[in-house]
Amino acid sequence: MPEAAVCCGMLWLHMTDPVDRFDAAFFERYYGDPETRVADGGDAERIGGLIGGLVNYLELPVRRILDAGCGIGLLREPLLRQFPNADYEGLEFSEFLCARHGWTRGSVAEHSTATPYDLVVCHDVLQYLDDRTAARAIANLGRLCRGALYLSVLTRSDWRHAADQSRTDDSVHQRTGEWYQRRLKRVFRHVGAGVHFRRGLDPILWELETPWT
Repeated sequence: MPEAAVCCGMLWLHMTDPVDRFDAAFFERYYGDPETRVADGGDAERIGGLIGGLVNYLELPVRRILDAGCGIGLLREPLLRQFPNADYEGLEFSEFLCARHGWTRGSVAEHSTATPYDLVVCHDVLQYLDDRTAARAIANLGRLCRGALYLSVLTRSDWRHAADQSRTDDSVHQRTGEWYQRRLKRVFRHVGAGVHFRRGLDPILWELETPWT
């Protein structure tokens, strides 16, 4: 694990935030310039391998992937290597990124689909939403996902004890991990390392593979 984790949403903001905050300069700082960026292709490969390893180990078929807050698309290729028969959809709020990469523009709190996704990835997004909108987003993730959810979000404890504060965007809503857990438990069961399965799927896990309480 890196000595200091870094975190910056990819990118999801509350609808009242200024859209031009997430312009070319922002993405150059956090994802382009090696001196200031918070993530690169190597980080994405590790995350994709983590998700694929656990989801494939638990034998969940994945045909449809939603990357909610996909940013510049770092996770697209790693996820498709893990799930080569799946269709990938990138969902993003940033007008700049949607114009540049062709992502679906929308909000994780409001996006809808006729057919739910087998895998939903929401990486470093929800801290950009206020409490009410973040709660709506978690509820919507339960509607969007029929299989596995990978959720990573900067918490108050992460900021204090894990994040590289010199690189991490601090213009976010810091909440406790318990705040997220309480809402996720209504629909999902945590199976480890940020991967959650929708309740009712009941994958087989040996006792010491199950997250400890």
